[in-house]
Amino acid sequence: MTEHLFVYGTLMRGEERDGLVAHLSAKAGTVHGHLWRAPAGYPALQLAPDGPKIVGELLKLDQKSILMVLDLYEGVGEGLYDRKEVDVQQSNGTIVRAWTYVMSQQQLRRSGCQPLKVTDWRTVSPKR
Repeated sequence: MTEHLFVYGTLMRGEERDGLVAHLSAKAGTVHGHLWRAPAGYPALQLAPDGPKIVGELLKLDQKSILMVLDLYEGVGEGLYDRKEVDVQQSNGTIVRAWTYVMSQQQLRRSGCQPLKVTDWRTVSPKR
């Protein structure tokens, strides 16, 4: 089982939904892709191996059941996001396999998402 989760938006420390994962340890990490913003104000990640490094946090999962809760929160069953495995680079250069929630081009279009020019959600987050 993949034992980590990469978060890049509302689940990061200090963001509006961090309470869902506040009990998990977090380390800095990056993945390659593009950030988008949904009309409702939340972010989406589109993976792209040749894209810029998206800044986020690598969380250590303490139990598998947290993924069921987060799948509900992220709308996986309704097709809003998909949960995928991705390679996350930690600040020390180590690569860790982790789950993350992403949108495909079709999901981005259906959700009315707009591309962002930033690589760190915290720079556009309404809390900032």
